[in-house]
This record gives sequence, C-alpha cells and structure tokens, in this order.
Amino acid sequence: MKKGIATLNWATICSPLENRGFKIINLHHENYAYLLKLAWNFAYSNRPWSLLLKAKVLKSKYEFKMVYRFLSFCPGSK
Repeated sequence: MKKGIATLNWATICSPLENRGFKIINLHHENYAYLLKLAWNFAYSNRPWSLLLKAKVLKSKYEFKMVYRFLSFCPGSK
C-alpha cells in the first residue's frame, strides 16, 4: 500500500462539519467583507478618520485625486 499525503480542496475544508468539512473560515471571503465594510464606513461616515481621508484623497464627491506621496514605499511609481 502506497503512503502519501491526503489532499483536500479549499472548498471542502471550508464547508461545515455536516458536509464532511472542517468548518474553517475562508479568509478570502472574510477579507473581502472587511474591505467592503471599510469602504462603506469611508463613504458614509462622519468620523474624524473618514473626514481626514476624504479631505486628502477626494477632489469631488465621486472623483479621487492622484496622490502619489502615499506610495512612499515605491518613490518612482508616478
């Protein structure tokens, strides 16, 4: 009998225990949900951090400024 590593696809691992999965949270979906929540809070919040970012990066209500100085890790990226 040949021994080896058993492999499972990510969808099976993330499925519930009732469906023979391991009930592990899919981090791609969690990250996407948190990014959507952050974008929603940025767009519709009047908190100080949101107002500061809006003042820095928005030209008008729907248009972003081209702000290159935020890319300090990549200075030649203009």
